[in-house]
Amino acid sequence: MKKIICLTAVVLMVVSVAFAAGKMKIAAKDLPGLKGTWVGMLDFGTVGDKIASTSCTLEILNDKVPVQAKLTVNVPDYIAPHLGQSPGKNEFNLDDGQLTSQGTIFWIDSERNIFEVSMGREKYLDATYWFRTIRGTAVLKKK
Repeated sequence: MKKIICLTAVVLMVVSVAFAAGKMKIAAKDLPGLKGTWVGMLDFGTVGDKIASTSCTLEILNDKVPVQAKLTVNVPDYIAPHLGQSPGKNEFNLDDGQLTSQGTIFWIDSERNIFEVSMGREKYLDATYWFRTIRGTAVLKKK
């Protein structure tokens, strides 16, 4: 019985260390390494009766606060009416990125849409966004 308890404790410790390592905080010193182009897939969740996702590009344009970026999303035809956007390539300027106490970069645009990134596993950014009434996620890899 003691062996099972010890083994369970060791497994839980390894899992918690692996989880903590996957979510590193972004600090001001990290910004030069984040500057550049990040590509990946943006997940809209379920729209209508389809699971919706599309390619996206995040270009981090500078390495100081406020962090400036440009987000390009290729909006599929069947998603566009739900977003109130034109289908095809849509670009969003993100000019006021701030570092948060949670170790993320947080942008909010003039229409109150939010885009937030955190460090994921090596060379990846995890993103969460709120666009009008839709919340979604993205995983981005440095190009």
